[in-house]
Amino acid sequence: MEGSPGHVKPLLLRYISRPHPRTGNSREYDILTALDIRFRPLLAALVVVGSSLVLAGAAAAQSGTPGGAETPCPEGRISNVFIDNHSIYDLEQIGAPGAARRFYEIANALHVKTRAAFIRSELLFHEGECYDPLLLSESGRILRSYPFIARADLFAVAQPDGTKHVVVDTQDEWTTKVDLGVSVDGGLTLETLQLKEEDVLGRGIQATLFLRQRQERKDAGARVAFPRLLGTRTNLLLSAGRTRDGRFREEALTYPFVGEIGRFAVRQTYLRRDELFPYSVGMGGGFSHVLLPYLDDRLEVSFAGRIGRPGKLTLMGFGVSRETLDFAGFPGTLAIAHNSDFGAPAPAPDSLSNVVAPQAMATSTTRVDVLLGQRNLRFVRARGLDPLNGEQDIQLGTDVGLTVGRSINALSASGLPSSNDLYARGRFFFGSHPGTSYIFFNANVEGRDVLGDSSGRGWHDVIGEVDVYSYLRSPGTPHQTVFARVSGAGGWAMQSPFQLTLGGRSSVRGFRERDFPGARRLIATVEDRVFLSWPAPDIVDFGFTLFADAGRVWRGDVPFSATSGWKAAVGGGIRLGFPPGSRLVARMDLAFPLLDTVRRSPVFRVTLYELLGLATGFADPQLDRSRRITVGPDYFTQEGG
Repeated sequence: MEGSPGHVKPLLLRYISRPHPRTGNSREYDILTALDIRFRPLLAALVVVGSSLVLAGAAAAQSGTPGGAETPCPEGRISNVFIDNHSIYDLEQIGAPGAARRFYEIANALHVKTRAAFIRSELLFHEGECYDPLLLSESGRILRSYPFIARADLFAVAQPDGTKHVVVDTQDEWTTKVDLGVSVDGGLTLETLQLKEEDVLGRGIQATLFLRQRQERKDAGARVAFPRLLGTRTNLLLSAGRTRDGRFREEALTYPFVGEIGRFAVRQTYLRRDELFPYSVGMGGGFSHVLLPYLDDRLEVSFAGRIGRPGKLTLMGFGVSRETLDFAGFPGTLAIAHNSDFGAPAPAPDSLSNVVAPQAMATSTTRVDVLLGQRNLRFVRARGLDPLNGEQDIQLGTDVGLTVGRSINALSASGLPSSNDLYARGRFFFGSHPGTSYIFFNANVEGRDVLGDSSGRGWHDVIGEVDVYSYLRSPGTPHQTVFARVSGAGGWAMQSPFQLTLGGRSSVRGFRERDFPGARRLIATVEDRVFLSWPAPDIVDFGFTLFADAGRVWRGDVPFSATSGWKAAVGGGIRLGFPPGSRLVARMDLAFPLLDTVRRSPVFRVTLYELLGLATGFADPQLDRSRRITVGPDYFTQEGG
């Protein structure tokens, strides 16, 4: 499902006014009453135009396939396409007798196999068209980007008459999931209670009922995603529910670039959340966190096109976006939490409001955005990097993106100040494959240049991150991968809630997530991952890992922060993948803190995903919670893992 967005929001809302559940003030709670009425026709026009272009795109812009009966075909024409779609276990390849075979048969019987018609609809070629190896390669990558497809192999068989038969061979992941996520991280905690079907009726529809709670965030709701809306390549995502501090609503209608051949893409997204920002106060003091309630409201309509050839594509686009950040009732709503108990907050002392106030500046700003990108990428398939024995599609080459947005006096919420600024975001990616190893570099920086009078001018809300990932492998030990990374992140002149911490499951793992708050952070990791063809290779992939982390934070101008000095941790754990060959990884890790005189006890964690690597992505979760703008060339295409 390439191009599905990370943050989403609905545009079509009724013109109603309801009081905010916390403040009773309707201004902060109803988005449409917060819009200047003069600009409602513009908003409606953007919705109609964006939705029309999305639904019309499949018929016009992205067929990408050569064809026509009269077109000459240097490599022959496709005379037949055969779909060989397998369930979780391929019983023809498994010779297990008796009870073991019965287990495989029961697993397959409980699983709804992906329909051949859905797989066929994702292909970029059809019978009667010219054979093109690029279209086979891209079709396979699109299929593998779905979480419910573990493997997709496409190959051609030459026929005596000069035509080609194309075979599409796929195998499913386990798609019906009941997740009971438990963490032993500062106490036994139920983090996830989730019922999820990733492939409803074998048609690629994803439906989820969930209760997720981790640290300050507690979401209970439902989510449904349609990858083939009305038979097109348009994606529709809807989600709604309750947060710890109110409600959330999410929606996205997107028509992404289809692989590397897509020429046209549209995004219409909306996100609205009543949220808490947790400022950690470190390991001292009578309480663990200061909680700042806020309303996060975002809207975007963007269009983009690409020129060039696959492997050398230039992107140009434009759009309109709006961000609203409101702190209704501040400082009276400020609260504190003791021992990370976010369910029982207490009113914060008045003295804390002055500390938090510089990052509690309400604003509602609309921008016109221009997007530019250059994408010089090729793709390879690699086995056993993040999965134990599964395959990933790896991008190599360079990908550069630039977004520039100028604020305009339109569509901003009444009663909230609108920033007069110029927003800029830049991204650079590089991937290389020297020998049997892989090296990746990714950098992002964004910020707002505030214009106008001399007070408050200059760059604000500057967020930056740099990551270097490497997978070191030797031909003599194909089942061993040494993962190493160096990651830096930071924020400067922040006027919206921001804080980093050094501890956590993706940082220095011997410490808890609230430990060592700061404004800038540097982390280094070395992890040895070993895959074992034991003890039941036909049922589950099994392996172990040993790791070491080191890092530090710097104080900067973030509330409750301090320079930490260097901290370190060492540990190990086991890694599991089900079924065999799956790209999904579950981990159980035990980490021991070093270079610290306060916390000596180890930290045990259970996670149902890989913590670090390309499968997780480069995005820092703590930066993402402070990132208010999600506009850029990279949001139109998200590579499958």
